[in-house]
Amino acid sequence: MFAYLGYFSTSFIIAVIAWPFVSAALTLPILAGMYHRHHRLRFGAVLAAYLVVLYLLGLAAFTLYPMPDNPESYCAVHHVVPQLNPLRFIADIRTDGLYGLLQLVMNVVLFVPLGFALARWARWKAWAVVAAGFLVSLVIELSQLTGFWHLYPCAYRQFDVNDLMTNTLGAVLGLIVARLFSRVAPLEQIDRGTINTSPKLLHRAVTLAIDMFLIAVAYFSLGAGAVLLLHAAAAPLPNGDYRLLGLTFGVEVFTVITRVIAGLAFLVFELWIPATHRGQTLGGVFTHMTVETRRRSGNARIAFYALRSVVLYALIQPGFSSSFSEANRVSFAVAFVLIVFWLVKRQMPYDLIPGEAGSEPELKSESEPEQRL
Repeated sequence: MFAYLGYFSTSFIIAVIAWPFVSAALTLPILAGMYHRHHRLRFGAVLAAYLVVLYLLGLAAFTLYPMPDNPESYCAVHHVVPQLNPLRFIADIRTDGLYGLLQLVMNVVLFVPLGFALARWARWKAWAVVAAGFLVSLVIELSQLTGFWHLYPCAYRQFDVNDLMTNTLGAVLGLIVARLFSRVAPLEQIDRGTINTSPKLLHRAVTLAIDMFLIAVAYFSLGAGAVLLLHAAAAPLPNGDYRLLGLTFGVEVFTVITRVIAGLAFLVFELWIPATHRGQTLGGVFTHMTVETRRRSGNARIAFYALRSVVLYALIQPGFSSSFSEANRVSFAVAFVLIVFWLVKRQMPYDLIPGEAGSEPELKSESEPEQRL
């Protein structure tokens, strides 16, 4: 038995080594998902998310690693064919004894965490959990059948219909365990319509990162489209300039166009959208927060958004500047000042602009119930 379990030790070590690096790369999506679901960070929920990352890495390593060292010689003498007999596991147990039984049991156990995570933490319906278990198993089996989608020149592991059956059974058992566990420790119900009117620094940073991603998508796509259209419409001149509608201009016009589009994208996403949607940017809609910590009107509201726009532009200007190194130094300095300011005042500089006495945004403020896993 221990010899059989030892077969998975290398794969487990690989998963553990890759875990911190993959987790770091996925930190923003994980945090965004946590804020979207819970509106605030819960230690247990974040821990569960990173454990799911480890589980998925382990699942990939266990099922796809190792690949044979010499592809040409291996493929020349091995011809792995699919196993499509659903009752083959009976003969395997009779022939291989304990090894065959352990292989069957491990295929079930391997998918129990998947069923539990989808049912308990993702709160999927039963049919979706079962379908996901089957589909994940199918992707793995097809990966083995195709040599990890032709990265390896031939199939180095067998497509086995029994694996589909046992993996799906494991997901079902995980679903059952999650349902039983929920009877002991019920999940708190979260009102999806509530908005966090006093977001912490990390919540603001994650929301800003989402907004910056959306700005970058708009900026690059619209900017590239505008430059390509202008380049196609204008007639090139021998000296490198262009002529369009009787006007002559140099290549620097393309840079000006992209900067103007970048500035407009910034103003739309960080000024117009929140100002017309009660303080919520598109990122704020996803993470359930508002940038307006109190109700303001008239000149106070204008001053709030003007100062916020200036601060954010100073923070993210490397993405819009031709002098990246200089802009980067300014950006780091602004970020440092904002962090220190937050640690001292627990708010951003623009939050100091006074609002109406005793006011909060006209949004429903969320409570902080204890969230169980």
